[in-house]
Amino acid sequence: MATLKNTTINDTGYIQLPSGTTAQRPVSPANGMIRVNTTTSSLEAYVGGAWLNIITAVGTQGNPAVSASQIKTVNPSATDGDYWYKPSGYTGSAIQCYTNFTNAPSGKGYVQVARGRESTDWWNTAGQNTSALTLASLDINTPIAVAPDSFVNYLIGTNWNAMKMLTNRMNIPDSLYIQGTSSSSFSWSYFNQQPSALAATISRYTSTWKGGSLSYTGTNITNWTDTLSAGLASNDCTRTFTWTWSGHAGYQGWSGGSSCTPAGSFQAAGEGHAIELVNVYIEC
Repeated sequence: MATLKNTTINDTGYIQLPSGTTAQRPVSPANGMIRVNTTTSSLEAYVGGAWLNIITAVGTQGNPAVSASQIKTVNPSATDGDYWYKPSGYTGSAIQCYTNFTNAPSGKGYVQVARGRESTDWWNTAGQNTSALTLASLDINTPIAVAPDSFVNYLIGTNWNAMKMLTNRMNIPDSLYIQGTSSSSFSWSYFNQQPSALAATISRYTSTWKGGSLSYTGTNITNWTDTLSAGLASNDCTRTFTWTWSGHAGYQGWSGGSSCTPAGSFQAAGEGHAIELVNVYIEC
């Protein structure tokens, strides 16, 4: 192995540093060693008898982001994919979530906080199956995956009034944009109340990611959990409701009207409303 001293590299290319996992660090490290740690996605150096992170990417398991906008601030060229998040104030473990920057407002991203189709426990406030909120799980119907109340609450800054939620209903397909208009913390339990305890503005678009045309907008309403009750939709695929309704075999989910039965949706015996696969995102 050659030893270089006072060396100048006159080139416009790059130096390829050694890389490996934390477990693959040198057995007998010496001060001044530098490498890329693929476990923590960081550039690290051995100094004073310890490995120290010099540069760490934001949105990794070792350095989770507080929001999608933080990732964009640190790395303006960040692309759609899976990133780790631990919002400020959240005391649980970081969660890896698929994030869409392509369709989000400039400098922000859509962070997936729920995914799936039918369940008998959709509105569990403790969260469930949180390891399946990633890109690889986008098209999975069941089991559903939902981030805990507290994770979503801190992701929106602990104020429902600041929440901007985008729900892509993949079987229709369309999208619902829900903006909170009441001051309160976040809870999935609000989606299981008709009318809801909180007000919101809801807009429906005829394609995913707020694409296509704007179908309707209801402002500052408590019947956003059932757009038919709010007078915004017919009893077809323009309708949405989320609360638990009787006579539907105990299943919950994001449903359309009784005449809405798109391919890929779910109906148990005696239902009459099809539950659709959804990907639910927080804009942040």
